[in-house]
Amino acid sequence: MPTFLHAADIHLDSPLRKLPAYEGAPVEAVRSATRRALGNLVDYAVAQAVPLVLLAGDVYDGDWQDFQTGLHFAARMRELRDAGVRVVLVRGNHDAQSAMTRTLTLPANVTVLPSGAAGSAIFEDLGVAVHGRSYAVRDESENFVPGYPAPLPGLFNIGLLHTAVAGSQGHAPYAPCRLADLLAKGYDYWALGHVHEHKVLHQAPPVVYAGALQGRGVRETGPRGCVRVDADAAGIRVRHLPLDVMRWAVLDLDAGGATGLHEACRALDGPLAAALAAAGELPLAVRLVLSGRCPAHGALAAATGELVAELRARAGELSSGRAWVEKVVLRTAPPGAAQPAPDTPQGALDRALDRLAREPEAFAALGADFTDLAAKLRAVPGTDVDLPDLDDPDTRREILDDVRGLLAALAGAPAGEDAP
Repeated sequence: MPTFLHAADIHLDSPLRKLPAYEGAPVEAVRSATRRALGNLVDYAVAQAVPLVLLAGDVYDGDWQDFQTGLHFAARMRELRDAGVRVVLVRGNHDAQSAMTRTLTLPANVTVLPSGAAGSAIFEDLGVAVHGRSYAVRDESENFVPGYPAPLPGLFNIGLLHTAVAGSQGHAPYAPCRLADLLAKGYDYWALGHVHEHKVLHQAPPVVYAGALQGRGVRETGPRGCVRVDADAAGIRVRHLPLDVMRWAVLDLDAGGATGLHEACRALDGPLAAALAAAGELPLAVRLVLSGRCPAHGALAAATGELVAELRARAGELSSGRAWVEKVVLRTAPPGAAQPAPDTPQGALDRALDRLAREPEAFAALGADFTDLAAKLRAVPGTDVDLPDLDDPDTRREILDDVRGLLAALAGAPAGEDAP
């Protein structure tokens, strides 16, 4: 019975945008993280003599800036070839055929399943059949599952799919399907990509999101890696393997009662120690969220630059340089501050921001659309600008949190009353 690795969403060489602008940012560590995580995947497969690796879409982040990205991936696949490891992959929304204008021939051990219709890779010696379909275009709206072939008798049948299964909150509904669609196929295992968090949607048969191989930002916190699957007469065992080379975390700091900036910064100590312990020996990038009612609220709001610098220095000292502060979010309030009365302008502002956070349609009505701007920027060689993804609810909430704090400070109201 088979053993294989299931990985997804490598986003190899995904571009750095804002990071280089931050003083002290670990630019090179982040820049090389996806390559090094891929290296960990290859090294594990070779060392453990795993005969098959499945990649469930988004190997690349989009069209390459140059051929080095493709050359690096091909070189890693040759290492697997030399160790007798087969690879089967499908293309996802980021590396759909329409998105990739450059191509390179991959070694013979790599099978790229077709777009337009599902195909199969059959390995009689492993007793495995892998069925899958690649994206022809980025915005695939068709449910691919009904077109997947029936399971082949006598083989361990695997479905390889880049999809948003119904209920995948916060993810674009590409190639959407329902869990019932997957189970009805009768496969032994479903290897899914697109959702960057590792999830087991169903136990028997296993329906599994491997999650991203490497966290690429503060919305991808905690361990990232691949899934190892071992099947034998006793059953199918699914185990998540962390393969990431750096971690991201969001730390909530309770600055309640702090009377000054330095006292507020001491709220970092406990949460950072816990996060460092959880990350093991890996470098750690953190976003800090200060909250609580405290006498220091006004001083903190008036000296945000000093606050950020002090927290970054403290994080570096406490971690011996292993932790870096990506961003500081200030959500403190003065002692005894109350919610603004509903019939005040501040109350109306709070209600409006709450509605924008809850209702995508209300946010869309603002008319914030970067489509034309993004197209113009892509047409300019060498342009590397980070435009927010307004379809992402976390991005919208982050924007509204920033707006709330700015407007509250301008109005003299308590900052940091967050949307429910």
